[in-house]
Amino acid sequence: MSKTSRSPRMALAVAAVACLALAGCTQSPAKHDDRLTKAAGIARVTIVCSKDLWNETKPDGMNPSSETVTVKATVSAISTGPRANRGLVEVSMTGTNLVAYLKELDANAHTSSWNGTPDNAAASRRVYDAIAPAIDRIKAATNPDDPEPEIVIDDTIPEKV
Repeated sequence: MSKTSRSPRMALAVAAVACLALAGCTQSPAKHDDRLTKAAGIARVTIVCSKDLWNETKPDGMNPSSETVTVKATVSAISTGPRANRGLVEVSMTGTNLVAYLKELDANAHTSSWNGTPDNAAASRRVYDAIAPAIDRIKAATNPDDPEPEIVIDDTIPEKV
């Protein structure tokens, strides 16, 4: 076999391996891109969850996909009302920050078996699975006084959007 006939085959083999590796990075759920687009149009959203769940899933800037993810959010403990003393926090962020958070959650929750499983995969999957249908259900405000969407992640409290 001549040297020139091996080069195209080698290039094809390298390209095929590269495509497989890139395709195996994440296995995003159906409608993920649509959710990102919809989330980008939300002025502000509040996520209510345990402080530990937020700390486990908040972006630390070290996404496994090598993207730097920055999410600006206001976090405040819930200290009054029926949700007080449960270790819950309200995490308020803009839609564009929600997009970055969803990307981080997706990267951690929906990895391929080729990449290994991040330590926070289960927590990221739980948060993604709570946020995704809530985003899907969000409708346009009918009144300027409509409250911002609230997504509650606590299996002992009924969800409210």
